[in-house]
Amino acid sequence: MYDRFADVYDRMMSETPYDIWFQRLTAYLECQGKTGGHLCELGCGTGEMTGRFAEAGYEVTGIDLSPDMLALAAEKKTDGQDILYLNQDMTDFSLHKPADVVLCICDSINYLLEEGGLRGLFGCVRAVLPEDGLFVFDMKTEYCFQEILGNEIRLEDEEDYTVIWDNAYDPETKINEYMLTMFMREPGSGQYERWDECHQQRAYSPEKIKELLREAGFELRDCFGEDMEAPPGTKDERIYFTAQPCNRY
Repeated sequence: MYDRFADVYDRMMSETPYDIWFQRLTAYLECQGKTGGHLCELGCGTGEMTGRFAEAGYEVTGIDLSPDMLALAAEKKTDGQDILYLNQDMTDFSLHKPADVVLCICDSINYLLEEGGLRGLFGCVRAVLPEDGLFVFDMKTEYCFQEILGNEIRLEDEEDYTVIWDNAYDPETKINEYMLTMFMREPGSGQYERWDECHQQRAYSPEKIKELLREAGFELRDCFGEDMEAPPGTKDERIYFTAQPCNRY
């Protein structure tokens, strides 16, 4: 996953509102008294958010399954940023020290297609968070997959690459499949090489997420819609969850 796609990922995501997401997340963390300390981001990708949190003064650990994504993230790291990047599976990871905050954003959790993957992730997060630690993550909603992305074709056509996204959503399995066809121009020539990748994401109901959090020893703190202020509505494309370890765990 994200092997060849990493080469064009940042350019394709150039309109992603990272700054807005960062502002909303830091505002929420500030309200919870988490203005610094050790922050771990799961599914950190090319480091767009890890870099922002490092600039804000956090000690950051970024974890991702893709070596290609992590290589790009490492290239962005600047002097003075306290960032450690680790190539690990977020459903089975460990840290060198406890985390004050664990983030998993940009709908990374939707890539876990089985409840067992969620249980593994939530269990690992519980193991690295102290009692006053905070777990914050987002997920795309079924509304997003079914009404916005499902059965749509997206085209990115640039001078040196073309990417075609062919989306198909299955309401029974709640899985959205992205078939990516990439044509990338070889440096110094007019020839293009074709690459194909398949990505899948699954929609989970908020009720199921709450149930799995409780099983892992978490107490749900807040559940927000896209603005991270109001409860989620029926047409929100993204939901944010925040949870804290239960004392009884």
